[in-house]
Amino acid sequence: MEELAIHFLNDEDEPVTQESVDKLIRKIRNNHCRFAWLALDEYGEEDFLSVDIDNGWAALTFHTWDEEGDAHMYQPVNPWYDALKEEAPVNIGGQTPVLKRNALNDLNLAAECVLHFAKTGELYSDLKWEEVE
Repeated sequence: MEELAIHFLNDEDEPVTQESVDKLIRKIRNNHCRFAWLALDEYGEEDFLSVDIDNGWAALTFHTWDEEGDAHMYQPVNPWYDALKEEAPVNIGGQTPVLKRNALNDLNLAAECVLHFAKTGELYSDLKWEEVE
């Protein structure tokens, strides 16, 4: 079994194992998950990925910090809605609107992004990611 890059998954009671990651991926693919949070460390002080799912759409948000300690947030660019400025039917944290250009309407693709981050701690390279304010 390969080692996972993440050390935190959803809550403190959820052990970080390949089995728990696989369970999360199945839930995302089958639209049985509303929120997920994966972090490289158990305290949320290092890079983390949050996922909000609603209405068949996923809002993925990658948070990282640079050498100076400044926070940066990245979201994927949906190749089907790249130029669209309309809001998606999913919110970040249940309250912050996200544009369709930065939300995924393919839960299998969202699951691949989550799985890739869990394994590598890096963004899914088959998608373009952009920094957002």
